[in-house]
Amino acid sequence: MAYARFSRDSDVYVYEDIRGGFVCERCPGVGQEFRCATAAEMATHLRQHQAKGDLVPDDAIVELESEPSS
Repeated sequence: MAYARFSRDSDVYVYEDIRGGFVCERCPGVGQEFRCATAAEMATHLRQHQAKGDLVPDDAIVELESEPSS
């Protein structure tokens, strides 16, 4: 499931990996992917993108923060 996709309103592509965890694909400024184990970690990562000025849909963060913790 994708939480955010590249578009004019999003500099990030974030999804839940079928093997477990979450991925920020082609992370802006890094050029590679960022992986983490929990939705809360990914929400924090996306907030860091926003702090740098990257476009991140707010609803992606809200959705990640509402995921049950494992």
